[in-house]
Amino acid sequence: MFSHEVRNQSTQGELRVTLAAGTAAATPVPIAGMAAVDELVSVISFTTAAAIASAADRTAEYYVAAGQLTKPAGTNEAANQLMIIWRHLA
Repeated sequence: MFSHEVRNQSTQGELRVTLAAGTAAATPVPIAGMAAVDELVSVISFTTAAAIASAADRTAEYYVAAGQLTKPAGTNEAANQLMIIWRHLA
């Protein structure tokens, strides 16, 4: 998994952007430093990671858990790259 974070501190927590490899449907995405109280802003899926052809908003398929984004079902993102925007509140 490739991950890169860009941080911006504000009064409402620290905004973070993480790039991560997509996972299969119903498979969590590990995110270092993510806490269960953090807020998910957006998940954009770039199809496919090797040669990006399109982007899709997948935010509604995920929720925040400690150390990971959880996806109880949804799209198989195994060949895709995810851009995860989240607010670190912990």
